[in-house]
Amino acid sequence: MKKTTSHKNILLPVVAVLVVLAAAAAVLLPRLQDDEDSTVASVSEGDLLIQTADIGTEASYFDYDADGITVEVLAVLASDGTIRLALNTCQVCNGSPYAYFVQEGDDFICQNCMNRFSSTDVGVVSGGCNPVPITAEDYTEADGVITVPTSFLEENASRFVNWKQF
Repeated sequence: MKKTTSHKNILLPVVAVLVVLAAAAAVLLPRLQDDEDSTVASVSEGDLLIQTADIGTEASYFDYDADGITVEVLAVLASDGTIRLALNTCQVCNGSPYAYFVQEGDDFICQNCMNRFSSTDVGVVSGGCNPVPITAEDYTEADGVITVPTSFLEENASRFVNWKQF
């Protein structure tokens, strides 16, 4: 006797697989940032140079290559009108590939633990789940250019070893 397979018996597993794939995409895709969101800042004598004119209320992200490790600097014009800088990795979650911040309105959200952090705290608050501050002692600003020294970026490169390594 020949056994026939019903289309109903095949359809159910196919639909189940599609539902699982759609759910996985819904969870993972928001966590992935396009490389297009990052801007390569200029480098002079090894230092990272950021034009203050490039910094607005929507964060700019500047990549620096520290011997093959991408170190990303987040720069934003905070809601109080001041320019704020930070390394775009979480002080607590760093080590995780998802330890980076995405802006939502005036807040930045850690993509690992989902902690929210106000733009006015960027570059000021240290310790806890927030971006690693780059304080006024860590950079110079003159003639519309912010200079972040290579030494600072190299010292912090180890925070980015697993960063965005999905």
